[in-house]
Parts: sequence; C-alpha cells; structure tokens
Amino acid sequence: MNPRLRNGLVIGAAIVVAVAAGIDVANENYGWIGLLSFAAIAAALTRTLALPVDVIVLGLVMLGYLVGNRGFAQLMPMRTVPLLPAEGALLVAGGWAFIACAYEKRLPFRRNLLNWLVLAWLALGCARVLFDVRQFGFLALRDFAMCYYAAFFFLAQRAGEHPGARRYLIACALLGCALLPTLAALYEVVPRIFYELRIHGTPVLLYKGDLALMFTACAAVLLFHWALRSGRTWLLLYPVALGVFVFARESRASILGLALVLGLLALHRRWAFPAVMAGTLAAGAAIILILATVTNNDWAEQRIDTVSAHLDSIVNPLRSVGAVSDESAYKWDNNRFRLVWWKSVMQETLKRSPVIGLGFGYDLAQGFLQAYNPEMADDFTARSPHNVALTALGRLGLAGLAVWLGIVGCVLGETWRSLHLDPVPLHWGVWGMITIILITAHLQVVLEGPMGAVPFWIMLGIASGSMRSFRPAQDASPGSGTTATQSAP
Repeated sequence: MNPRLRNGLVIGAAIVVAVAAGIDVANENYGWIGLLSFAAIAAALTRTLALPVDVIVLGLVMLGYLVGNRGFAQLMPMRTVPLLPAEGALLVAGGWAFIACAYEKRLPFRRNLLNWLVLAWLALGCARVLFDVRQFGFLALRDFAMCYYAAFFFLAQRAGEHPGARRYLIACALLGCALLPTLAALYEVVPRIFYELRIHGTPVLLYKGDLALMFTACAAVLLFHWALRSGRTWLLLYPVALGVFVFARESRASILGLALVLGLLALHRRWAFPAVMAGTLAAGAAIILILATVTNNDWAEQRIDTVSAHLDSIVNPLRSVGAVSDESAYKWDNNRFRLVWWKSVMQETLKRSPVIGLGFGYDLAQGFLQAYNPEMADDFTARSPHNVALTALGRLGLAGLAVWLGIVGCVLGETWRSLHLDPVPLHWGVWGMITIILITAHLQVVLEGPMGAVPFWIMLGIASGSMRSFRPAQDASPGSGTTATQSAP
C-alpha cells in the first residue's frame, strides 16, 4: 500500500474516533474513551515491560482498588452496561489467560491443598448460584461475587511464576500501598478536592474509612520489609509512621490484625519491625502521658481515653454498654451489633439449611434486625454480617464454611512457614499483608466486595505462585531481619 494512502487512512480513522469520543464525553458517556485510554495504557505497558496483557490488567486493577478504593469500585464507564472494574478485569485477563493456557496446553492450577480448596470454593459457589439466581435474580449474582473474585487467585498465580510479571505485580502493590495512606488522610482533611474528578457523579477517588485503615496496616508491613530488603534505613520512617497511625485510629480490626502480625514476627525472631514499632509506640505513649499528667493537655487526655477504650473493648468485648462512659459506649454497642448478627446467622442457617446454606440473594439481616433493633429495618442495607466465615456459613452452609476454614488454615500455615524458613524479608511483608486482610475480614465487610477481595486474591496468587518454594539459608541470622543471600521477589 502507498505510504501516503496508509497514513491518510490512519489519520482519518483517528479523527473519526476522536470526534465520536468527544461526543460521548460531552454527553457524559465515558465508555469508549475509557476503553481507548485503558487499551492505550495497556499497550504501552505491554510493549515497555514486555509482559502479556493479563499481567498488565491484574496490576492495574489492583493498583486501582488500592489507590481509588470505594470510588474506583463504583466506576461504571458506560451507563447502559453494568460492567465494573473487577468484572471487566476478569473478562479481559481471564480471556487472555484462557487462550494462553490453551496454547501452552496447561492449566493455571497447582496440585496442592490451597489450589484445591480455592477451586472447591469456586465450584460450590457456582453450583449454589445456579439455583439462587432463579429466585433472587441480580441480588444472587451480587452476593456470588464473594466467590467468583477468587478467580483472581489463579490468574495471579499463573503470572507469579514469571520473575518479570512478579516484579511488576509487587511494584503495583508497593505503589498502591505507598499512595493510599497519604491520599486517604488528605481525603479526611480536604474532601472537596476529590469531588472534582467524577464519572457520572461518582468521585474516582473515594475512601471507606475501615478499609483504608486496613490497607494502611498492610502498607506498614509490606513497605517496611521492602525497605528492609533494600537496605535504605531512611525508607523505614514512612511505614513506621503508618503503623503508629493505625494504632492511634478507631479501626480495632486493623489494630488487631497489625498486632497479631507483629506478634508472629516476634515469635519467629524477626525482630526488626516489632522492635521499631514497640520502641516508637512506647516513646509516643510516654510523651502523651507526660502531656496529660504534667500539662493537663486535653488532646493527650482524650488520646489516652480513646486508646484505653480500644484495648478494653478488644479484651472485654461483652462488657455492658451501661458500664462505660457515653463517649466510648459505641464500641461495646458495635461489639453487640456483630455478636447478635453472628448468632442470628448461625441459628437460622443451622435450623433451615445447615449443609448447603441459605443461598446467594437471601437476606441474612432479616432475623438479626428483629433481635437487634426492628426500627432499623427500613433503612438497613448491609448484606454481610461483618465476618466472612459467617457469610460463608449463611450462603453455602457447613460445606462452604469447611472450605473457607481450610483456605484460612492454608494461608496461616504458609505465613508461619515463610516467617520460620524464608530468608527474604519482602516475602514476610507479602504474607503479613495477606494475613492482616484475612484477620480483618472476620471482623469487617472486606472479602465480600471488590475493594478488599481483588487485592487479597491477587496477592495470595502471587505468593502462592512464587513464595511457597524456598529453603532456609544456611548462614541466615533469624534475629537480624536480614540474610547473606536474598533472592528477588
């Protein structure tokens, strides 16, 4: 073909696409321009990093959920097509991986217990939703998301087998963890600036407080051990500050998750992070105590009361609301909120359908509201009882609960094994991040939605694909937090 004719055709096609995209943007329809922008970014990254499309998509969607949080989760570029980022990523990355696996003549599956359990989780969910969708329609598909998000595990596990893809995905997680805490804190101070960037009236960056704090705890663990591996001491300041920030805030689930990971690190004599955090928290507590006792500073006294109430509500969760001050009574009322709902779900499921559960789409809050506060029924919209294990019981019965507890056992076992044997600090950070999300998911709504589920399953897939085969270093010093030989993540 004549080069001038070819260039003319390309330019003409680009003009037509640009005009069509401009008309759509003017009409607040961002579907085509969004797809074109995403395709351009993916193509540029694919060419620059020499990585397949499915890997690029996994990294971008994980980065999007970490940085954008609730805002990114609600993005729907085309009003007429209910396609959200997680589902779009599954279609693109899953389709690409399917073709690649067919070409390679192998499945993105490993013959180990964790893979079999995740596969069973998906199979149980698929079998159950086929019956529930006839009765509950779209609600069943919405609740089924807690199962089909696990497909990200197999996609990420396949990608994690290749060093270049693994480095890219870890880099996306590190970047997301570095940006999220700062943006979430900025959102609390000046939220108006985040409302300027909207799609169909929804801000692209919008944060859910408890999830933002959970990922801040994850960021503290992951970034600290990444910085520890790099050998640059000054990089440790930011994750330590994030850890202190988590302990000073209201999210008790995040505090508990971070505290348990610190305990696991100390138990395996990985002293670096626990020692630095303990020293920093002790110094901060001493300063606040001096301010409260010597200068009668109101802020310091309030901080002491808040932290004391946090610890008391964790250690003694069943304390009567009437026995505490009005300022901290909500913590015990919040505990009662969860315990009443958990008891209601267990009793209703075991009574009506103990083996296969009540199904996707069923209202798990109906019995709870009658016991807790019937007046809330008209305004109550939550569908999950703030505990993924109880959600699994309610939706899939004892069969689903057994599979889920098996997954939990595998994850905690791999975390224990990594801390005990693995010489690479970054791997401790990855498994620590996964463990924090897992612990928090049993006290909050985390894995039932894409904001927590997508990063969790992708990080678990990366860890399963590349961080489960290691030998202890012969000359490693467990207490030092570093080793003579450290492989790349």
